[in-house]
This record gives sequence, structure tokens and C-alpha cells, in this order.
Amino acid sequence: MPRQLPIVDDPSHGSCIRRVPIFAQLAPAQQDAVAAFAHSVDVPQGALLHRAGEATRVLFVVHQGQLKISHLSVSGRHRLLRVAGPGDVVGEHGFLTGEPPSYEVEALEPARVCAFASADLTQLVADYPAIAAGMLRSLSDRLQDAERRLTQTTIDVTARLAAFLLDLPTTSSGDRVGVQLPWPKKDVASYLGTTPESLSRALDRLQKTGTIRVSGAAVDLLDPAALESLAEPAS
Repeated sequence: MPRQLPIVDDPSHGSCIRRVPIFAQLAPAQQDAVAAFAHSVDVPQGALLHRAGEATRVLFVVHQGQLKISHLSVSGRHRLLRVAGPGDVVGEHGFLTGEPPSYEVEALEPARVCAFASADLTQLVADYPAIAAGMLRSLSDRLQDAERRLTQTTIDVTARLAAFLLDLPTTSSGDRVGVQLPWPKKDVASYLGTTPESLSRALDRLQKTGTIRVSGAAVDLLDPAALESLAEPAS
């Protein structure tokens, strides 16, 4: 079981504020004022920032590394909701509502976050309303992504996988176009709402048709047009 992470007050907040979209509309001097309230927290791989159902009024901004946000069902099954990377924000729900969130936050790799206490952030929002506007934009983008993923639950796993691969950043070498699976396959399967076994079968199907080639976490996109055709929901 992942170990619970104690939150340590460390004023060495670094430069995380300037890369965060919710603070992007602030002037540099205002960003510096916000940064004075941030506290740096080092998160070892596998550690939890908080558990599902745990009361928290702390907003976390990812500075380095990746955090896995997962929903825990009553049966104890984890469903990956998203992965937060540098510049992403975690904890808006608890800050805005005061309710314990139904998700847990775990470090996929060694990470560093900037933490804001609720009282400090409330004062900052009052002083700089642009922060609230930025938070609304962030939540709106996340809602749009959730709605898009919801529409994909009606299509089969292979089609969901095709859409996922097409959304990943590509690298090119000669005539080769490839992507890198960003997380372990069990987490990719959870994110797509399927099982690791079903994901493996979908990868095998795409390989057998010559659409992709898989080598560990590296995936060559041999036929992007075929992937796009699979990813488009039937009209």
C-alpha cells in the first residue's frame, strides 16, 4: 500500500508559480507575491499526498514529476482519472467546496509540488481575482476532457486505444513516427476504462493489422490514417 506523505512546510517554492496556467494572467510582481505563500513539498515515488475521503484544504501545484489522480470505488478498485504534470493543479475540489474528495493522489515518480494552505489561497483569490478566472478555465478544460472521454465509453477498447495514441505527443526519425506510452500499461488500461488484459489484446490486434509496432513503452504509428479511422465514432 502506498505510504501517506507528511506535508512538510518548506519555503523553498522555486519557480513553479510562473509556469502555472491559473497564475498566467498575473503580472510578474504579482506572481512573486503569490509565490511567497507557496511551500515546496518533495513527494517520493509511490507516496500519497492524500487518501480518498480525507479532508484536505490544500491546493497543490506540480513543479516536477507526475501525480496520479485515481478514484477509489466502494469495491476497492482504482480508476485512473488523470495524471498531473508540471504546471497542473490538484485539489480545487477540496478548496472550493470544503468536502473530502473521492480520489487519491499518488506520485508516479519522484515529484515536487508547491502547496497552498486554504486560508492563504482564499486571501490571494480576493487580492487577485484573475486567479479565480484561471481556476475556472482549468476546470472547464478538464470538464471538456471528461465529457470527451465519456463519449468514448460507448466504443470498443481498440478504438479508445487508437484515440489515446493519436493524442500523445509524437517524435519523428526519418519516415518513422512514434509515441511513448506515458504510464505503465496497467495505468493506461485504467485510464481507458478497461483491464490490462483487454489493453494487451487491443495492442496485439493493432500490431497484427500493421497499424502500430510496440517495443516496451515505445509505439511506432505505422498507419496513422487507420488509427484515425478507428478513433472516429460511427455516425
